[in-house]
This record gives sequence, C-alpha cells and structure tokens, in this order.
Amino acid sequence: MGFVITSERIADPVRYEKVGRLLPGDDEMIRVMVDGFGEVMRIPKSDFVLLWNGLSPDGMRLSESENRVILSGEGEEYVVLTRQVRGMLEGWPKKKAAVFVMRENTP
Repeated sequence: MGFVITSERIADPVRYEKVGRLLPGDDEMIRVMVDGFGEVMRIPKSDFVLLWNGLSPDGMRLSESENRVILSGEGEEYVVLTRQVRGMLEGWPKKKAAVFVMRENTP
C-alpha cells in the first residue's frame, strides 16, 4: 500500500516579477527597458563599478545580501541580479540582464 507525503511551505512575503531587461546602449550607457513602457532610464556603466566599490550613485543601492541591485526611478523600484549585471559588463555589448519589480505576495 502506498502513502502520500504532504508538505507545506510558508510563502515569502514578496515575489519578484520580471518586467523587462537591461540592454547595452550607446556611449557606455545601460538602458533600463520595461515591457509596455520602453526605456525608463539610462545608467552609466561606471555607476555599477562605483556601487560594487562601496559608493552609492544616485538612485542605486545594493540589497543587504549584495545579490541584488535596486534601481529607483519613475516612482518604481526595479531589481536586477548582481551576477547578471556583472556578466553583462564582462560580455559587453552582447549580454543582457533581467529587470524585476517586487510585489506583495497575496494568498
């Protein structure tokens, strides 16, 4: 006779929803593209280097774990993964990175 193992997991208070991409732009700029809105901001590549060296350029900050970069602009906070941005800068201009927003998880 078989048996069933059930498992319950408490949901995280927030979820990340993919809303766009970081794309390489002209003049060493990174374009923040949001689906349905187009380009919402441009960020110099050097701002990410400053961020990883301990300085916080205007509108940018690292998460506590330093796994995410939080971009503030246009009344919304966008989140990108640090690993993806580093890969994008190393593979410039061929690589891209995903852009997310944090949403409250509703049951």
